[in-house]
Amino acid sequence: MRITEVALEDIKSYKGRTEVPIEGGVTAILGENGAGKSTIQEAIGFALFDSLPFNNKDFVREGASSGTVEVTFDTPTENGTERFRVTRSVGRSNYGVHRYDAETDEWIDQDIDSKSQLMDWVCVRFDVEDGDELGSLWESCIGVPQTRFLSDFSQTARNRKATFDALLNLDAYEESWNQLKDVPDAIEKQQQDLRSEIDTLTGEVQNLPEERAEAESLADAVDELEARIERKEAEVSEKETEYEELAAVEEKIESLENEVESLDQEIEATEDQLENAEAELEDAEEARKKCEANRDGYQQYQDASDRLDELEEEEEERDALEDRRDEQREEIQSIEFRVEQLEEQSETLEEAQETLESLETEKERYEGLDDRIESLKDREDDVEAFQQEIEELAAEIEETEAEIESLEETIAEIEEEWAETTDPDEIGEEINNKEVRRKQLKNERERLEEQLERLRDTDVDAPCPTCDRPLNEEHRSKTIEQREDRIEEIEAERADLAEELAELRERHEAATEVKQRVEKISLHQDKIESLEDDLDELREEKEETEAELSELEDELAELPDLEAERDDLEEAYNEYQKAEFRVDEHADAPEELEEKRAELEEEQSVLDEIADELDEFDGLDEEIGEVEDTLEETKEAYQTYLQNEQQASQVKERRERADELDDELAELEAEIEETETELEETRTSFDEERFEALDAEIDELNGEIQRAKGTLEEKKENLERVREEIERLEAKLEERQEKLQQLKELKADQQFAEWVRANVREAGPKMREIITDRIGARANELFRSIRGASGETLEWTSDYEIVVHDADVRKSFTTLSGGEKMAAALAVRLAILEQLASVGVAFLDEPTANLDREKKQNLVTQLKQLDSFEQLTVISHDQTFDSMTDYTVTVEKDQQSSEVTVN
Repeated sequence: MRITEVALEDIKSYKGRTEVPIEGGVTAILGENGAGKSTIQEAIGFALFDSLPFNNKDFVREGASSGTVEVTFDTPTENGTERFRVTRSVGRSNYGVHRYDAETDEWIDQDIDSKSQLMDWVCVRFDVEDGDELGSLWESCIGVPQTRFLSDFSQTARNRKATFDALLNLDAYEESWNQLKDVPDAIEKQQQDLRSEIDTLTGEVQNLPEERAEAESLADAVDELEARIERKEAEVSEKETEYEELAAVEEKIESLENEVESLDQEIEATEDQLENAEAELEDAEEARKKCEANRDGYQQYQDASDRLDELEEEEEERDALEDRRDEQREEIQSIEFRVEQLEEQSETLEEAQETLESLETEKERYEGLDDRIESLKDREDDVEAFQQEIEELAAEIEETEAEIESLEETIAEIEEEWAETTDPDEIGEEINNKEVRRKQLKNERERLEEQLERLRDTDVDAPCPTCDRPLNEEHRSKTIEQREDRIEEIEAERADLAEELAELRERHEAATEVKQRVEKISLHQDKIESLEDDLDELREEKEETEAELSELEDELAELPDLEAERDDLEEAYNEYQKAEFRVDEHADAPEELEEKRAELEEEQSVLDEIADELDEFDGLDEEIGEVEDTLEETKEAYQTYLQNEQQASQVKERRERADELDDELAELEAEIEETETELEETRTSFDEERFEALDAEIDELNGEIQRAKGTLEEKKENLERVREEIERLEAKLEERQEKLQQLKELKADQQFAEWVRANVREAGPKMREIITDRIGARANELFRSIRGASGETLEWTSDYEIVVHDADVRKSFTTLSGGEKMAAALAVRLAILEQLASVGVAFLDEPTANLDREKKQNLVTQLKQLDSFEQLTVISHDQTFDSMTDYTVTVEKDQQSSEVTVN
């Protein structure tokens, strides 16, 4: 994973929306304490890992109801590297994930709208089991808060084990041991259940042999019944064949009888049709005679009708012209009325223009006075605002002066305390010297105790184990006494040294606290300089505000005189406004008047043209009357012709139809004679007695077959039932065998579970030792590189204690100096990150406390060489990182709001 951007909106000191780009490699986020650097790290932990080191409401900017964090990151997927944006709000429920589509340049919603859905989605992306493991990964590994960076290593052995076992997933061994506790008993319970089931199954399968014998008997009976049915069905088939032959003859007789009857009906129908056809032929010939008698009248009517259609078209054209003439006359009247209106408006326009010229000066003076009066009235409320602002500035000036005085007193107190305090490095060196002396005394004591043991065990006259001289009892006693005296002196001196060391450590801790306060003097001085600049600005702003207030009060004193002068000019101003309205209202009247006069001439010309066109239609009404008279005279002949025209045209067709029916009647009479002869011959070949006997025999055989089939079906059902029972019992038998095998496997599982549980708990400490050795070896390399001291080595013990060896001196974490603690903790943290950082990013919050410039440079060099990480981000107030890291993000706080710049 690689984070590309973090966006904060109304989060802590970030006002509105602030976008923070984050590059690959080593990035430094720099800024003064309290500027808002750590908020960027907290935002990532909140959005992606559900981790926040304080109450959610404290994460929202003061005065805002809610805040929002957006984290954009690239991550490898099955489809290659994809970009996602996670959105999460605090103060309101707003959760979302969007995927960037490079082809469409759009962000696609992933349908996530709740916290549980968001955390499940992130767990899948980072390959962790649940939200608890996700938060632990952030808080103990990727984004360790500044307060825990050192304190995790200062805990008791028991608390260290709880912290780092969970981080390294070693607590899984203890959890597994607890979870396996009930497994053997559960397996024994399963065995008991299986034995009971096996007993039940054994009783059920006892009847299996009897069921198999019954199935065999039923199968033989079924075979015998099927053979008997087959014989009967063959006999029925033979009789049915003879029966069907006779039935076919009977069916033919019936068919021929129906055919004779049908032919009789056809002959009768054909005779009726022939009679009708001859009558229709006579009607058609009579209609043809009537058409010939009225043909001339029909033609005259047709010609007159066509001419009337032409004249009616001319009549419509004339009527349309008359309508146009009437409309044109109305249009001319409308234009003449508009010309009169425009002449009046033009006169009104000239009068209004004269009024505007005469009142222009009074109008301009009135408007100037009105604007001035309104401006002064708008500023009346500013007097109170200026007074309140002056009071607030005075209070702020007093508050700033008090804060400067307090800071100066604090600096004086720190300097005075430091003058009376020994440098903690000198005390630390003295502590180291005394610890070396205690170590030397311990070694000497152990050596003396070994010599004493050897002296007591060595025989007389043998060489002395301490000086190789011959050993006698006097020499042995004297040498033992000397060694015992020396051991007492060593114990006394070691006890004194322990008291001195305890006192020195207390002094060292107190001196370190004083030194830390001394290191903050520069910050206090910077704060004083900043406050003094603020104080100058506040005083200057107060003076400017007081001057503005005085000027405003002088201007407001003129307001009554200005209002009186404006009232005197109000009547003239109103007259000007009315005239101005008239000018605007009738400005286009002269031009429109000329246009309307020209339009009037054009419309009169059009009216004249229409009158000329109407002259062409003179005599139209008289001609229409003549044509209508002709139509009336020939109407009867026209209608008679139309009534007989269709029937007269059918003479030929009806004559042909009568001839066809006459031929068809002759054919039908010949056909019926042939059919009656065939019918008589077929009747003589049919044996009706044999036909009826076969029908009875077939019915009797079919009854026997049906009864046999009923018995067969019953036998088959019984056979199927018995076979199903056999199948069920055989399945029970197979199930019994399977459960016997399961019982055997459960016995083996029980033995294995007992063995696994016994060994799982023992594996935890062994794995802890292996992992701490591997991480400790890598941490030692990093520690020596950061420290630049080849004589120092770091050890991370199996109980997670950090121990530093300097020559023969063994120093625990709590006895290390501030710089040694930070270097050691950094080394172990980075080694753990390399071991666990599947996410590929890490954040180090103020990792350089008590490190000099050389060790800071060593740290950055080591960070750049960590190939396991795509991104490492260092958060610090130390500006020297600006020149050491690949990228720099600077956070500055102005007016309680954080602003970000990128270099």
